[in-house]
Amino acid sequence: MFEDLELLSLLRKPSDRALTPERRARDFLMTLRELRTGEEAELRGFLLLRRPPNAPDDGVYYVLSGLPPSELKSTRLKPYLVVKVTEKTRLKGRIRSGAYTEVSGVIQPYPWGTIKMIEALKIRARDYGDYWLEYRNFALSPREVQSLIEDTVYAEKSFQRGILYSIYGSAPLLESVTGWGEGSEFSVFGERGKESGIKDLWRVARSILLSLPEEVRLKKGKRSAIEDDFFGLDFTVFNPMQGDIRYYVPGNLLRPSRWALSLISRKKAIGLLPLPEKADVTSALSKNAETPLVFIPGEDERPYLERSYELRELSPNLMATVFLERERIGVISAFHGEGEKFRRRFERWLERKRNEYGWKFDLLTIPGSVLDLNRRYELSFRLLGSTGRFRGRVDSGAVREVVELNEEIVNDWMVVLEETPQSELQRLLDRYRGYVPSDRRAAKALEILRDLAATSPSGEVSVKAFRVELLRRGFSAEWAEGVIKSLVSEGYAYEPVAGILKLVR
Repeated sequence: MFEDLELLSLLRKPSDRALTPERRARDFLMTLRELRTGEEAELRGFLLLRRPPNAPDDGVYYVLSGLPPSELKSTRLKPYLVVKVTEKTRLKGRIRSGAYTEVSGVIQPYPWGTIKMIEALKIRARDYGDYWLEYRNFALSPREVQSLIEDTVYAEKSFQRGILYSIYGSAPLLESVTGWGEGSEFSVFGERGKESGIKDLWRVARSILLSLPEEVRLKKGKRSAIEDDFFGLDFTVFNPMQGDIRYYVPGNLLRPSRWALSLISRKKAIGLLPLPEKADVTSALSKNAETPLVFIPGEDERPYLERSYELRELSPNLMATVFLERERIGVISAFHGEGEKFRRRFERWLERKRNEYGWKFDLLTIPGSVLDLNRRYELSFRLLGSTGRFRGRVDSGAVREVVELNEEIVNDWMVVLEETPQSELQRLLDRYRGYVPSDRRAAKALEILRDLAATSPSGEVSVKAFRVELLRRGFSAEWAEGVIKSLVSEGYAYEPVAGILKLVR
C-alpha cells in the first residue's frame, strides 16, 4: 500500500487534457481519502468478486475498483475499496464480477494497510456507459474529434467520415420494424488482386480498434483473468459492456469472424470492415452497411496511419464523448423535426438520382441490391443519427452530411457498374426487368410507388398519397386511376386493406 506522503505526491500530479487511467485512479483515491469512518457514502466502480487479504469472517468481502478491469494491469495506482456484504445488503440488477456498480453504505476501517471499506446497504448494477458519463466534462468537441480522426487516418474524406460516424454507433429509427440495435457498419470493397489499399485501410482500422478500451472491443470470450500484485490475487471478470457499442475489425483480413458479422448484420455491434472482395451490387454485406464505400485503385491514394499516439492518449476522452452523445440522441424519428425534413429530402434525392442515371440507378436500388430502397432509407436515417451524435444535434448540417455521403456511395457504385462485364450487367438487367412492367409509363408509376414505399416504415402507401404524387409528376387523373388498378391486377402491388397499397417484393 502507498504511504500517505507518496500517495499525496501522486494526487498532486499536474493535470492535462487526457483522461488517463492514472488521472481517474487519483480522482477515485481522492474521493476515498475525503471520506470519514461512520460517514454514509455512495460510490461507483467495478465490483470484483474476490475476497481481499485479511478479510474478517463476519461477512462476505469483495473489492470495488475505480478503474475498468482492463486498465488495472497498466496503472501504478491501485484505486481499490473493500466492500462488505451482509444479510442487510440489498442487491439490484445483475451483479457479476467486473460489472459497473453503485454501492451505498457506511464507511468503515479495514484491518489491512490504509485501505478503506464500505459496509454495503445497497449494491445496484449500472450500465458500463454510465462510467464514462461521470467524465462528461472531459468529452471532446466535434471539431476535436474530427481533427483526431483526420490527424490519425490519412485517407479519402469519405473513408474518414465513414470511420468517424461509425465510432458513434447508430441511433435506431423509432418507426423501424427491423429490430436493429445501435451498431453500425463501415464497409469498403475493392477488387481481387488489387488489395493493397484495402490492406492499408484494414491496418488503420486495426490500429483504431486497439487504441480503444478492451471493454468495447467485440470478443467472443465472456470472461477474462487479471492478476494483481497489489493484493497478490487474480480476478476473473466478465466484460461490463453488454450493449451494442462494441467495435470489431477482422483480426485476419481474409477470414472475418462469421459470429461477429452476424452481430454486425443485426446492428448489435459496430463493424469497421475493409474487405478484399470485388465490389458486387448484390453483396449481402454491401446492402446492410450505413456506408458501403468502394476503394477504386488509381483514383484514391493509399491510406495510412499518421499520429496514432494522440488517438491512444485521448481514447478515454473519446469514450466519454461517444457515451455522452449516445445519451443525448438515443433514437431518431422520421416524422419529427429534422427527421421529417430528411424524409422529404430523401424522396427528392431518389427522384433526382433516377433522372440523372436512369436504369443504372434502378439496378442499384432493386430489392436485394446495394441501395435496396427500403434498407437504404432506414440506413440513411441511422447514418443521420450517427452524424447527429457527432455534431451534438440533428440539424440541417447533419442532413447535408448524409446526403453528401449517399452521393459518394452512388458515385462509387456507378464506377463499379461501368467496369462490370457485359454478361454480368445483362444478368442484373434481366433481374431488374423482373421487377417492372414492360410498359414505360406503368414502370415509371411503379418507380414512384417504390419511392413512396421506401420512406414508409411499414412499406404501406395510401392510394390517395400515390394518386397525388402521380398527378404531381405529370400524369392525368384518368390515367392515374387506371395504372393504380393495373399495378394491383398484374401483381406488382396489393391492397392489405382498402385504400392502402403495398409492393409485392
